[in-house]
Amino acid sequence: MPNNQPGFTLFEILLAVAILAILISITIPLGLDFYKSQQLEANTQGILQTLRRAQSKAMSAELDFPWGVYLTNDNYILFRGSSYASRDSQYDEVFDLPLTISLSGISEIVFSKLEGRPNVTGDIILSSSLDVMTININEAGRVNLQ
Repeated sequence: MPNNQPGFTLFEILLAVAILAILISITIPLGLDFYKSQQLEANTQGILQTLRRAQSKAMSAELDFPWGVYLTNDNYILFRGSSYASRDSQYDEVFDLPLTISLSGISEIVFSKLEGRPNVTGDIILSSSLDVMTININEAGRVNLQ
């Protein structure tokens, strides 16, 4: 006598679980890649805005000092003073960077009081396992994302 009770067979359940496992194994790496990409973009924008803030503070002669940004692989710091070594640390603003992002290029930029010209020119390169982003600072003090 045939069994007419509704339900799923063991094979159907195992097939559904296998399909679900395959879909998860495909989407998790894509999600992680997207997260890393967004993390790189957000931190690049953060450094870009901090550089522009330092320049703006220097041009307005806020507290009558030049302002700058110091960059390491762990963080970047907005500081008041003619160099990071001689800064007044009570005005420091520290922003942490994730371990997945590494920095190279310029490590310290100071913008002159009133003119806002940088003491160095060149590139700040942020890289992750997936992508690279470059911030350029030219002699006129223009800070651009390339």
